[in-house]
Amino acid sequence: MKTNLLTIFAFFFSIAVFGQNNKLNDSLRNAVDEKVSSFIKQKKVPGMAIAMFDEGRISLKKGYGFSNLKVREPITSTTGFNIGSISKLFTAFGVMKLVEDGKIDLDEPIEVYLTRWKLPSSGYDTSKVTIRHLLSHTAGISVHGYPGFINKDALPSLEASLNGKNGPARNDEKVEIILEPQTKFKYSGGGYTILQLIIEEVTKKSFENFMAETIFNPLKMDNSSFDVDKTMLEKSAVPYDENMQELPFEYFTAKAAAGLQTTLEDFVLFVNDILHNHSIVSEKTLEHMLTPTLKSQGVYGLGFRVLKFGPMEFKGHAGSNTGWQSGFFLDFTTKSGLIMMTNGDKGDAVLKNTLKTWATLKYRK
Repeated sequence: MKTNLLTIFAFFFSIAVFGQNNKLNDSLRNAVDEKVSSFIKQKKVPGMAIAMFDEGRISLKKGYGFSNLKVREPITSTTGFNIGSISKLFTAFGVMKLVEDGKIDLDEPIEVYLTRWKLPSSGYDTSKVTIRHLLSHTAGISVHGYPGFINKDALPSLEASLNGKNGPARNDEKVEIILEPQTKFKYSGGGYTILQLIIEEVTKKSFENFMAETIFNPLKMDNSSFDVDKTMLEKSAVPYDENMQELPFEYFTAKAAAGLQTTLEDFVLFVNDILHNHSIVSEKTLEHMLTPTLKSQGVYGLGFRVLKFGPMEFKGHAGSNTGWQSGFFLDFTTKSGLIMMTNGDKGDAVLKNTLKTWATLKYRK
């Protein structure tokens, strides 16, 4: 997970939003369609997959550019992408399902659930670190993000990763309390790695299996997984650097924070469920997740990043790993928004420009 993933949100705050036009609009779809094609060429991004929701319905679902420049294979709605920190949003749904089932309590100290690893001793009160605060990045936990590993067979264990033992020339920062818990927002991939361990401890299942059984299988997200195998890799886009040079595929121990592989087709199934069906968690639980927490100063709910400007409010997440840039943003009031996934390091510029085009046209007077 790269450290610049939140720059997309900072940019989005600068967009001027005016009156809202809720009518399905062909000109909006056509404008976004046309602009995306030009944006990926201008910014030298190999490809992009995008879905646009208007009033709860898909108005655009399309691939642009190439998943593999060598063979000129086009991006489609079934092309695989790593979506970086948007993984945290899916993880939050898994956690909240356990809350609904009465298996964990949002406000219990996390140490109640942990046996395989414990927070290191510090000058802070570990009992103040709860699942609620891990979900909302207000637990004062270290480790902003994680680099991936090229060799899947050499991945460190979850406990080793939490202890900062990631191997030579890797991030050796251990997960620990570095700020007074429950006092301020501090983005932490490390906090979500603790949640990954809690899920495994409580369910006695691997994190990837639990997430498959809880979310992917019920929604028929057949090409989504936190454990990327050979078949998924064959269907994946190739990641590229800022010079459009091919990069190796990376794997993650910190799967909950950054390791989800999915497709546009599958992501749409997920969004349709949270907009209409509420089969993963109840509508009441979803509202809880969407509500910004006080200690985050209104910028984060339970898994959802929150954007407020004028009368409008957008919720979702961004994702940034080496060679991958993604964004998911929804106006839950009108059930309108975007899913965007790219396979290039310069994809953030494409996301920003696409967001600006969409928001300006969608919410202009």
